[in-house]
Order: sequence, then structure tokens, then C-alpha cells
Amino acid sequence: MIFEITKTMEQKIDEWDKCKAIDATGAKFAYTFIPTGIGLVIKVKCDCCCRVLDITEW
Repeated sequence: MIFEITKTMEQKIDEWDKCKAIDATGAKFAYTFIPTGIGLVIKVKCDCCCRVLDITEW
């Protein structure tokens, strides 16, 4: 399987993101890809504030 973030998904993440990275590398998101029988569920979790964004495209 190939797990990828599209440009549309990147735009949704940018609009949703309000936190500043606290890591020296600038990393602040955890991406979760869940394959299902009807498609791929994609969630993004902010490691700074623990909010979760569902960017699944059906």
C-alpha cells in the first residue's frame, strides 16, 4: 500500500494548524493511516495540543 498526503490534504492541515513546534526538528504531527474495506482513513494528531484532524477523502 502507498500512504500519501495530497496537496488538498496539506492545505487542510495548514488551515487547521495553529501550534508552534516545540521539537528542535520542527516535527509536531503524528499521521495515522487506517486501511478499511471501503477506503483509507487518515488522521493527523498535533503533538503540541493533542487535537486530531480527520483528512479522509472518500
